[in-house]
Amino acid sequence: MKRLFVLFIAVIAGLATAMAQDLPEIKFTTTVHDFGTFPEEAGKVTCTFEFVNTGKVDVILQNVRASCGCTTPNWTKTPVKPGEKGVVEATYNASGRPGAFNKTVTVTSNAGEHKLTIKGNVTPKTPKVEDQYPFDLNGLRLKNQQIYLHNVEYPTSRSESIEIVNNSKKPMTLSIKGAPSYLTLKYPSSLKVDEKGTIEVTFDSRAAKIWGVVNPEFTIVVNDKPVDDKKITVFANVVENFASMSAEQKANAPVLNIGNTVINFGSMRTKAKQTIKIPAGNDGKGDLLIRRASSDNPAITVSDFPKVTKQGKKGEIKLEINTENVKKGPFSGQVTLITNDPNKSVIPIIIEGEIK
Repeated sequence: MKRLFVLFIAVIAGLATAMAQDLPEIKFTTTVHDFGTFPEEAGKVTCTFEFVNTGKVDVILQNVRASCGCTTPNWTKTPVKPGEKGVVEATYNASGRPGAFNKTVTVTSNAGEHKLTIKGNVTPKTPKVEDQYPFDLNGLRLKNQQIYLHNVEYPTSRSESIEIVNNSKKPMTLSIKGAPSYLTLKYPSSLKVDEKGTIEVTFDSRAAKIWGVVNPEFTIVVNDKPVDDKKITVFANVVENFASMSAEQKANAPVLNIGNTVINFGSMRTKAKQTIKIPAGNDGKGDLLIRRASSDNPAITVSDFPKVTKQGKKGEIKLEINTENVKKGPFSGQVTLITNDPNKSVIPIIIEGEIK
């Protein structure tokens, strides 16, 4: 019995050895590739990892995956016979990826799993003038064509600048036209070739006498040629700083009492007109000022509103809806009131209905 057991163990060991001898084996020439330092302009760079099937059966690469989308692998798709060679390629896309990188490529085959590494360092490309200054006005290039001043607290001023450069082959002269009087502009009257400068825009909220969103425009004239189709737009929102009010000032402030801020007029026919009256009273102690009433829908016009309402008094905001150029279907628009009520300084009124 003991002899039979020993014989059985020997047979099993022999089978395991035979099976081990029949397993596929991969041997890579190298598992790390260093691209070194190269410029971003090079774009995609590729290296090749070569391997040999050192086993006794065919090697089949089942899957090759990269650790990120910046690396694209390619590999031998057909079985690699014993003693023959196969390859795994790794392509790294350096565009938009300056700096050092270290990526892995995982090779899965019937010989197991192997990891390959690619690394290197990408030097950033030198930005072109066109990239830094994307807006072109007759050879004058600008970093921006819009100036965002955000909130401008009344009665203060706020400034912002646009960087410019002469990208033409000749000196140029500059001037401005069409700027409203409440904008002050400082800029160089001339620029040499490749010379840089700035256009500084200062918005004076006191001089503007406009509350809420204001979008003035102006035109840059290059060598006495205005570029009217590429105006510079300024975005500002004139607001009041109620946070600085004392408790006593707030107690004596006006209080806007307005009816429903969502008004449904029902239905209207096309090419028709309708007037809507919205009551607006003052339940506070100070004079109520409606500084601005504007509509975002050209079919809605604010025809009249009380600019000053005394304590305890009431007034009416009159709106006119004109459906001359309005298509049939659901209709909506917004009228925005700007007041000196510290708790209701900006009031949106929704106007909606159906055009039949």
